[in-house]
Amino acid sequence: MNAVLQSLKQKLQQINSLIIDKNDVLYFDYPLHLNVGDLLIYAGTEQFFKDYHIKIRLRRSLQAFDIHEVKKYIQPNTTILCHGGGNFGDLYPLIQQMREDIVREFPHNRIILLPQTAHFSDEKAMLAAAELFSSHSDLHLFARDSKTFQLMQSHFSKNSYLSPDMAHQLYGNLPQKDRSLHQSAVQKTLYFLRKDIEKSHIETEIQTQLANLDNVKDWEDILLPSDLKFELWCSRFSKIANKFHLAFMKNKINDLWYQHALSVIERCQRIFLSYDNVITSRLHGHIFSCLLGIPNQVCDNSYGKNLGYYQQWTKDIDYTTLYEK
Repeated sequence: MNAVLQSLKQKLQQINSLIIDKNDVLYFDYPLHLNVGDLLIYAGTEQFFKDYHIKIRLRRSLQAFDIHEVKKYIQPNTTILCHGGGNFGDLYPLIQQMREDIVREFPHNRIILLPQTAHFSDEKAMLAAAELFSSHSDLHLFARDSKTFQLMQSHFSKNSYLSPDMAHQLYGNLPQKDRSLHQSAVQKTLYFLRKDIEKSHIETEIQTQLANLDNVKDWEDILLPSDLKFELWCSRFSKIANKFHLAFMKNKINDLWYQHALSVIERCQRIFLSYDNVITSRLHGHIFSCLLGIPNQVCDNSYGKNLGYYQQWTKDIDYTTLYEK
C-alpha cells in the first residue's frame, strides 16, 4: 500500500465528521453522463457512503432533480450533499443552477459541497453566486486545490476546507499494476489526452511528436455505442419520470446507472492496466493511474486544474511526475 494514497483516502474522513445524522442524508447531482472521471468520483462517493455507514434517503441526478420532491425529504437534521468534481462555476451552468437552487431553498439545513475545483470565466457571475452562497449559515465547501480553497473561503463560505478528490476512497478496492514485471526496454505508453472544452495546446503538441496515434485515447474512445444508448435511455426516462413524478422509476434508474458506471470503470481499468506508463491531461487519468499503481506523467488543462491538484496532493507519490516536453 502506498502511504501517500492511504493518507489521501483518510483525509476524506473530515467530510464524514460534518454529517449531522448518518441516517438522514440526501445526495444530488450524481453523474448520469459518460465522463468517466465523474464516474470515478461517483464510485468513490458511493464507496465513502458504504465505508462510513451513511444512509442516503434520496439520490437524484441533474435530469431527475425536482426541488418540490426534495422538500418532502427535508427535516431539521437533514444533511444535503452535492456531488464533487470540476464543475463549480460558470462553465457548466445547469449544474451550478441546481446547486444555487438548493442553497436558496434550504437555508436552515447543513449543505456540504463535496470536493470541487472552481472556475469562473466571468467575475460578475462569480460575485452573484458568491452573494447567494455566503448568505447561507451552514454551508460547507470542500476544495480540491489551494486556488479554489482561497476563492471559496474569501467569497463563498468561511466553512471551506481543502480535500482530495472523492475518487481516492476507491484506494484499496482496485487492482494494482505489478511494476516489477515490466522492466523491458520497450515500454508501452498510453497518451490519455483531453478533447473537450478544457483541452489546451499541450494535447496538440504531444500528438505532433508521435509517429502514430494508436495509443492516444480519451474517455470517449473507451466507451461503446451501447454505453451511449444506455445513457440516452436513462437520461430520457429520468426526465419522463421527473415530469410525471414517478419516484419509483427514478430510484430504479439510480440502481441501473450505478451498476453500469461500475462496468464502464472496470473496462477502463483493464485498458489502463495494459500499459506500462500513462501521460495524461485528464485529472482523473492521473488519479486513476495513481490508484492503479501505474507510473504516470500529468499535463495541465486549460485553466490550471491538474497542476493545482498535483502540487496539492499527489506530487509525493513516487511513480508520478509532471509532464515535461
